[in-house]
Amino acid sequence: MKNKRKVLSSLIIMLAGVIYFPVLAQQKNGAQDVVYQLDVKKSKLFWKAPKNQHNGFILFNSGTLSNFTADRPTRGTFSINMNSMRSTDEPTAAGRKKVDDELRSEGFFAVSRYPTATMLVKQILPEQNPATYRVSGELTIKGVTKTIEFTTIMKQNSSTITATANMSITRANWNINHQPEPTSWNIFGRLKDNLVDDEIPVSLELVFTKK
Repeated sequence: MKNKRKVLSSLIIMLAGVIYFPVLAQQKNGAQDVVYQLDVKKSKLFWKAPKNQHNGFILFNSGTLSNFTADRPTRGTFSINMNSMRSTDEPTAAGRKKVDDELRSEGFFAVSRYPTATMLVKQILPEQNPATYRVSGELTIKGVTKTIEFTTIMKQNSSTITATANMSITRANWNINHQPEPTSWNIFGRLKDNLVDDEIPVSLELVFTKK
């Protein structure tokens, strides 16, 4: 009987250790199992093409902020709906459609083949200024993945996080050009490329809610 009690006590201690020590390690590292979900109805990505005076927005399929440490997120994932790309500068619906069709074409974002772009946030570090963070991660457009960094203003309350950011992307890094192939020579494509800015200004307005 005593041996049975010893075995039972040992099992209880082992089970307690299995439950307790992972929790202790999580608390020690300061990580919390918290996820904030992107509100896709309130969030947008805005873009500009100053040289030809076009501008517009793109919507998101989904997004999350996670892996909280010291009450701030350190990771994130985003899925961008390239089919939602819309221009807003032309005064007529026909004019806007013409711009939109061009942006979705093979000469630019090839949306029929690449309907989704993604952003994988690998690090979010606080800067000296309040509510300012340095974000780094990988942006994938047209099947091409490149590392990017930018600064965001992020504010948080108990159930909501809002984030805004301004940056530029170099379109050639993701083969956003008028060339049929990145290395081919096409005189008409080159001429069209000269009418488009090499740097595309992008701004983000994001709203997250606690899951």
